[in-house]
Amino acid sequence: MMIATVIFFVLLGAVLGAALGYASQVFKVESHPLVDSIEAIMPGGQCGQCGVAGCRQAAEAMVRGELNPNACPLGGQSLTQQIADMLGVSVTMSDDDIEWVAHIQEAECSGCGRCYKACPFDAIVGAPKQMHTVISDVCTGCKLCTQSCPQGCLTMAQVKPDTRTWFWPKPQVSAA
Repeated sequence: MMIATVIFFVLLGAVLGAALGYASQVFKVESHPLVDSIEAIMPGGQCGQCGVAGCRQAAEAMVRGELNPNACPLGGQSLTQQIADMLGVSVTMSDDDIEWVAHIQEAECSGCGRCYKACPFDAIVGAPKQMHTVISDVCTGCKLCTQSCPQGCLTMAQVKPDTRTWFWPKPQVSAA
């Protein structure tokens, strides 16, 4: 009797699994390919600093024209330019669009661990009761870690321009 019950549940599971697999193919909802492309290049931290719940929702709003391509402060100028190129719009960036990266005064760090728990991008490394440090190439400048540090040893520093962050403004034509 016990073997028959087990076989019944195995067969029932297989039939229901096959039915769900078939239903997922029949009722599949195709998404906008531009939304998928924009979401793929976004940071993916779901931080909400752009004003919407997550990167997928931000990409959808950008495609609908409800959100500017420069709405993601974590992506910086290079992400803004990539999104604007994908959407076929132009963006105006100025010297005020400065990118930031977290910096830890390591001599003052007590190793409490609050900063690396607050970082959604795993840009902070360290062990409990040990010094922590920021991986600047991974840091997006979201400032969530600075709000969580009880010692105040976390500050934000301006990113020095390099080939990945350099923005060359378009020349201005004067009407003279």
